[in-house]
Parts: sequence; structure tokens; C-alpha cells
Amino acid sequence: MKIDCAIHPVLGSVEFNKAIGSPWNFLKLPPLFGEKYRSPFDQLSVTPEQAMSPAAVEAYLRSTDVDYAVLSPTTRGYWPNPQQAAAVARAANTLLFKKWLESSESEGRFLGSIRLAMNDTDTALREIDRWADDDRFVQLVVPARSLATFGEQRFFPIWRAAAERGLVVYVHDDFSTLIEPPPSQVGFPSFFAEDHALRPMASIVQLTSFIIAGVFERLPELRVVFGDLSVHAARSLAIRTDKDWQSDRMEVPWVSDDPTTYLARHVRFVTQADDEISPHSKAATGTIGGDNSSLVVYGSRHPYWDGAKAEDVFPTWSEKDRARCFADNAVEFYPRIASRVSAELSS
Repeated sequence: MKIDCAIHPVLGSVEFNKAIGSPWNFLKLPPLFGEKYRSPFDQLSVTPEQAMSPAAVEAYLRSTDVDYAVLSPTTRGYWPNPQQAAAVARAANTLLFKKWLESSESEGRFLGSIRLAMNDTDTALREIDRWADDDRFVQLVVPARSLATFGEQRFFPIWRAAAERGLVVYVHDDFSTLIEPPPSQVGFPSFFAEDHALRPMASIVQLTSFIIAGVFERLPELRVVFGDLSVHAARSLAIRTDKDWQSDRMEVPWVSDDPTTYLARHVRFVTQADDEISPHSKAATGTIGGDNSSLVVYGSRHPYWDGAKAEDVFPTWSEKDRARCFADNAVEFYPRIASRVSAELSS
């Protein structure tokens, strides 16, 4: 079995803008990958028409022997107007449901993500309620580049709803943001290459916030997947957090364990194209925060240009460890995928 946890179909500008509806839609949506840092090459590995086509995506999944695919459409990031942001999220979810999950090509293979507008918690909770009774939706998707850290109390009701509903929280970097906070702690870089290299930083900040603010302590069932953060980059910062926690723990007494222990319990990372570059890429039991083979779930990130091909994912690992990455970890981590696989096996 193979489960692809990171398929990012594109919602076409015309259909998406129409679905947003008046008065919040624009005559022309902003570019899919933003205006500030445009790459000098095409960011899609296929044509836009193929990225927008359920049939084309289903053909890709068949060609890569994928049994289930979690779809988290690329939208247009963080919107400053909370009403407009809610309309955008609702439109994205409606299009995902009608065009993708209900398509003849799906055949139960497509699984969905509930996009949320994070600048209005009450509206986000209503959006969860609108879709969560459909068990094909297996996760919430939130932008890594937010205007506040996700450990803040204002977001807690969202994480609680996810935990109670058996929904994973997927943190995904959405390039096209109408509100663009600096991608680094020292401001704005000059080049696309810098911006792309800095992508993991936002997710690292959010991971630290979840741990230090005590979100995982308060919600033992909460599960978070980071879509654009290499397991190696996360581990290095988590080890640093461990060290600092030894001296600073009096300020955060609710963090009852070493910060790295929360990785194995609550966090998984989508495979990245650079994972195998690290000299520490081999699975090793007893490592801080859990061995890598238990912390990663397979995600091709199709149709992005920097996606991860299955044959390139941890080729030095044993077949057993690679099998965990391709399917077992997702089944163990996603409650709704586990229920679906269990029902299929028993039928």
C-alpha cells in the first residue's frame, strides 16, 4: 500500500474566483505563487491544465501506485479581510468537495483537507463543522506563514476541534499571500533562491510554539503534520529547544517532558526532496525525538517542481522502514485514514 499525504491540486483562477462569490471575489486573483518572489522557472512540474484536472491527477496516482491521496489544494494564502478570507476558505473547500471528492475519478482514492481562515476563530470552527461529518476529509490545512504563532490561545479552539474530530492539522506553506510577513527574522531576502531556502523556518517557529505553549500537553490526541519542513531541520531545532528547556523550564512548567519527546507523539513530517542529503538520514532507533523512519509520511508534493519522487525517498533505508514511510506511518497517525483502511481490509 502507498499513501501520498501531499497532493496539491490547483484551483483554477476562473472557477475559484467564481466560487468565492460577490462581493469578495476579485476581477483577477493574485498569482498562484505570489508576486514578491517569483521563480525564474515554472513552479509546476506539469501543465496548469493537468494540475487542475482530477483525471490527470488520478492518472498520476495510478502511475505511482498510490492507493490513497490526501489533497490540499494550493489557494491564495492569507487574506487580510476576515470576511473575504472566510469566503476564500469556503470556496476552496466547496470546489474540493464538488470537483474532486465527488468526481468519477476519485473512486474513494481522493481524501480531502478543510482549508481554514485563521484570522477569525469562530468562522474557522463553523467551517470545520460544515465539512467534518464527511469522513473523506481527514485533516485541516493551515498556512505556515501566519501573523501569529499557533500556540497562542486564540487558536486553541481550532486545535481542540481537530483533536476531538479525529482530524490531523496540516501546516502548509502557501506562497501566494496577500499579507506577506517577512520570511526571515531579519527581514526580506533579495532572491527567490533565498526565499525558497528559508521556507522551513516558518514551520519550525510553529512547531516550537505548539510545544512550548503547551498545546500538546493540553490536547494529548492532537496530531500535526508539517508539509514543508524536513525532519532533519526540525530535529536540529528540537534538540536546541531541549537544551534551552533545561534552564528555562520554570517559565513553562506545563511542558512536562523534554520538547523532543513531543515529536514522536504528536508530529510527522512530509518527505522532502533534500531529506536524503543529510548524513543522518538513515533510520536509527533511540535517536532524540524518535527514529526518522517513524516520523515521516510520504508526500510527493505533486505538482510542484521540487516534489519528492517515491524512488528517491530514503533509498538507503531498509524495505521495512521505507514501507513505514509509504503507508504505515500515515495509517497510524491519521485516525480517519486508519478507519478507512481497516474497513477496506475487513470487507
